[in-house]
Amino acid sequence: MNHSRRELLQGALGIGGALALTDLLPLAKAEDVTPLHPDRYFVFAIFAGGWDPQLALDPRDPSIYDDSEDTIADVGIQTGYSRLGMGADPRVFTSVEDLIFGPYIGNLADFAPRISLVRGMAMSSVSHQTAMRHALTARVPAGNSVRGSSVGTILASVLGENEAIPNLVAGSATFNVQHPLWCSGLRVSNIGDLRASLTAGASGLVDAERDALERFFLKEQQRAEKRRMQAILESRLTSRSLIEENIADLFDTSSSDLSELKELFGLNSGSTGNAASSALMAYQALTNGISRCVTFRAAGGLDSHAGDSWRSVHGPNLQKGFNSVAALAQQLEDTPYPTGGSWLDHTTIVCMSEFCRGPKLNRSGGRDHYITNSCLLMGGGITGGKIIGATSENKMRAQAVDLATGMVDNENGERISHEHIARTLLYSVGITDDIADVRVPPIDALLS
Repeated sequence: MNHSRRELLQGALGIGGALALTDLLPLAKAEDVTPLHPDRYFVFAIFAGGWDPQLALDPRDPSIYDDSEDTIADVGIQTGYSRLGMGADPRVFTSVEDLIFGPYIGNLADFAPRISLVRGMAMSSVSHQTAMRHALTARVPAGNSVRGSSVGTILASVLGENEAIPNLVAGSATFNVQHPLWCSGLRVSNIGDLRASLTAGASGLVDAERDALERFFLKEQQRAEKRRMQAILESRLTSRSLIEENIADLFDTSSSDLSELKELFGLNSGSTGNAASSALMAYQALTNGISRCVTFRAAGGLDSHAGDSWRSVHGPNLQKGFNSVAALAQQLEDTPYPTGGSWLDHTTIVCMSEFCRGPKLNRSGGRDHYITNSCLLMGGGITGGKIIGATSENKMRAQAVDLATGMVDNENGERISHEHIARTLLYSVGITDDIADVRVPPIDALLS
């Protein structure tokens, strides 16, 4: 199944109607660029709330960072591992030397040979909303106002013309500042919400009523001057087309057709709002030719300032999120791609949060916001089994990196941020022009 947005619009209006809207509906690519690798797909797994690096992506050796008062005072780092009841050293060692994770990485550790970690990223803010908008758009916002489109929107604009829902977003914000309306994120809460939005209502219209409405909306479309009104009218048209294609069946978690997939994703019967169901949604949307870019909320509840929350909630929520990403990666790896290789070979997965939590526990035993960050990437176009950069040995500060080697170089390197990640993703599909206007070079050491 592969229904382009153009085909769906023509199906809803008929060829004549669709052609009549050519000047109003921007059906061409957003940028005058041609990717060298058009068979590439993207997944952005969002860990909302600010994740703790020492519990997953940037752990510390407890034999060195022993949480004694003298050590904490000296290096400004406190692992807190002894408070988790996990043993003396709960870190997770992998098949890749030096690629070591914190105790809540879950099943994703099995993919170490395909994973690259970026550590010691420099953030612009520790405000949740501002930092998340920076993470999603790879542009530092002007206050709370975004200055660019979501990276998923940009990638969909050059890759997703032939998908029915080029840019699918579940449980996250999405932005489109200057790109065509068709590559805007279709925003839903979860897989159940997506299915409901693609399902016809309880009552329908007779042909005469529908024809009259279509004539009315066509006139409204032709006279609409504001971009927002055009977006509303186009969304209505596209939604009807998607409903008529019965795409909703692909996301019906109550269907016996999905029973095997639900088991593989660890999805409980009737559950539609958790990370596992969103990962299943991403798999269905990608492998059935529905979407080119999928963004989903892999974890929330990570804003753990209080000790009780940090000890009992933060880590388990991280692990559920990483397990959902691992399940998605496993199914993509097990699914052959039509032209060779696996779907994971053609899909880039990015795990990110708006910022990290601090290196020391606060007075209540939780962690506060911190200005550094980490990022995990794997799959198509990304080299595996590699660590890019590092946080400093004292206070886990961001450090400059040689982008060619991935090694720390505080004299001649650059401090990595979301801008570098976005530019690298565009380079991975062969787009060397700075169409995201991030004004930084790519991380060459990340590219396969």
